[in-house]
This record gives sequence, C-alpha cells and structure tokens, in this order.
Amino acid sequence: MMGAYDAVLILAGDADRTAPSLTQLADQAAETFHAGLTSSLITTGCCHHILDLFPGRTEAQCLRDLLIERDVPSSNLFTEERSADLLGRIHYAQQQLLLPCAWHHLLLLCPGAHSDALQGVIKSCFDNTFSIHWQDHCLEPSQNQQADLADLVRLTENPTFDPSRLQDVLKAC
Repeated sequence: MMGAYDAVLILAGDADRTAPSLTQLADQAAETFHAGLTSSLITTGCCHHILDLFPGRTEAQCLRDLLIERDVPSSNLFTEERSADLLGRIHYAQQQLLLPCAWHHLLLLCPGAHSDALQGVIKSCFDNTFSIHWQDHCLEPSQNQQADLADLVRLTENPTFDPSRLQDVLKAC
C-alpha cells in the first residue's frame, strides 16, 4: 500500500485502554490507515511520568492492541516504548524508528496541539529533513497529554527559551 505519508506518528497514549481519549485516537489512526494515507503507524509511550507504578502494559502497547482490534495488521504497527512524556515520544521515535527507516514525510496525531504556536514548537523538535503535517481533526487530549502540553507551554513561556535549541537538547539525550 502506497500512501501520502511514510508514517503516522501518534504522539499521545494512555495506559488505560478503555479511556475515551485513547479509543478515539485509535479510531482516528485506524481510519487514516484504512483510507490508504500510510502503511505505517507508530504508537508511542512507556509509562507517563506522572504515574507512580508501571501499569503492566505500555501506552504504546495499549494503543497498538486497539489498532489491531480495528483491523490494522500488526506488521504495519511500530512501537516506541522508552518515552515518559511528549518530548521523549518525539526524540525516541526519531532515533529508534523514523531515522533508521528513512521515514521523513510524517502525519502527526497529537491531541490538544491545536494552536500554530504549539505545533511550531513540536515541529522544531524534528530534524529539518522531516516534512511534518498535522491531522485535520482535533481530538481531545487525555489528562496525561494535557499535562505534557502544559509542560511544553510553560517551557516556551520561559524568557530564555529558544526553540532552535530543542534539537540540540534532544540530541544530547
């Protein structure tokens, strides 16, 4: 299957597979796949940094399971399971999957990242070889995703924040 994007990168998740935000995200990602826009979906997330205990299944695994239930073949699903927050999702997805597979034309699913400013900051986290596109639909973010986006907004409100340095910070990880 040839699509418009090398991959769809899902920058959200939840360890509760019954969470409405996660099931809606799975529905949207599966619709994107079945519409033929991509042949590769990347789920992200280990255990969110605000959780005290590892839930037994990573956020990426929970979303992967929901996508399989929506008839997305497991061979078309890839997981990034090291991250604990939004910046980690971006960093590890780039390092473990996107760069090694030469997937540079991406569609991002990032619930809650509706503003141009927030999308700009997220886009600045990617190497300049990436072509970043955003899903037209706006999904509501989970509580964990809201916390991640709020952290990112607080970072950008710091007077010394320089978005061009985000790439350097992520590469140092």
